Amino acid sequence: MAESATRINPLGLSELVDKDLQVAMLISAMTRDRLGGTLLFFGGDGSGKSSLAFWLAASLNCETGGGNTPACRECNSCRKVASLNHPDVFWIFPLPGSYYSGGAPDAGKLEELFNRKRQNPSQAVEFAEKAEHHLPSVARIRAEAGRSCYEGRCKVFVVTHADRLRQEAANAFLKLLEEPRKDVKIILCTERPSSLLPTILSRCQRLQLTRPALSTVERLLAGRFGMEPDTAASTARLAGGSLPAALAMGDKGDLESDREWVERTFEAVMNRSAGPLLALLDERKGPFHNRGDFERYAAVLAGSLRDALLGCVASREPDSKAVAGFAERVADSGSLIKLVERMVNLGDSLNRNVNLRLLGWSLLNEMREVIGERTRE
Repeated sequence: MAESATRINPLGLSELVDKDLQVAMLISAMTRDRLGGTLLFFGGDGSGKSSLAFWLAASLNCETGGGNTPACRECNSCRKVASLNHPDVFWIFPLPGSYYSGGAPDAGKLEELFNRKRQNPSQAVEFAEKAEHHLPSVARIRAEAGRSCYEGRCKVFVVTHADRLRQEAANAFLKLLEEPRKDVKIILCTERPSSLLPTILSRCQRLQLTRPALSTVERLLAGRFGMEPDTAASTARLAGGSLPAALAMGDKGDLESDREWVERTFEAVMNRSAGPLLALLDERKGPFHNRGDFERYAAVLAGSLRDALLGCVASREPDSKAVAGFAERVADSGSLIKLVERMVNLGDSLNRNVNLRLLGWSLLNEMREVIGERTRE
């Protein structure tokens, strides 16, 4: 049976939170031998796509079952999957070009990343540079998929951020899908399935995931990660219910700093002069000069814009004085809704080699337009 949505069973990468429905659907497909060779798990950041993928990998190779029952979470095989040590289960994730040496990923750097993920399975792997799936990664999948299993019954490839396949890598990946083997499963995880080639999408069995309930994320932050209840509640809300985003805020000790930057952002946006906006963008210690800093800042800003929207349409007073002032001056709630949607889908822009200062300038000007202001010197 599927785990209760409120029960947390910490077992590395295969831990499930609020995934009863998806687990039940996968169990049904396994027991009826209807599980596809290529699966697509899609949903927003923090929806648990890779956790479910590793749970499925563990289930397919569990020593106590026959490949069609839920992972027992206790056998040697399940524990190897959960700690990234199973020789038949592969985690393929996008890398910056600097991580490649001699046409292949640098083994030493990869091991460092694996160790970080083993120590903090709930946290996302972040890079300051643009990260993509390059051709050598797909070549590795094709080579491994052609070999027999080492000790399990099924080879499983978990490909996270599958929408970041470079063109040549996507074409090579398509050839791999045209040569399926029964003992090979490929699980693609993405927030943006529409970014994948239609020919890849047509070969996938799809499963949509949603983020855990906000109350569940709050309990996790307070119970397991030791946050104060009030901090856990505000962090979960600012992160939009994404556990990785919430941990990125709290773990780096930058939540208060990001909040201060967001406060300054709202104050600068409401100033009639462009000077404060330019000062924000130019400050070297600010979030507009480092991708990781920008992603955290954007998550907090998105949460504050949602608060402003609720202040407009539901008369719910935002906690922040600056956000409340912004909400009072909103001239077009429709434009604010579009801006919130853009913030939620900001990953599309960050996946490209975007200039963070130009992206920031665009967002700040959109905020000014929401309150009926035009940028002027």
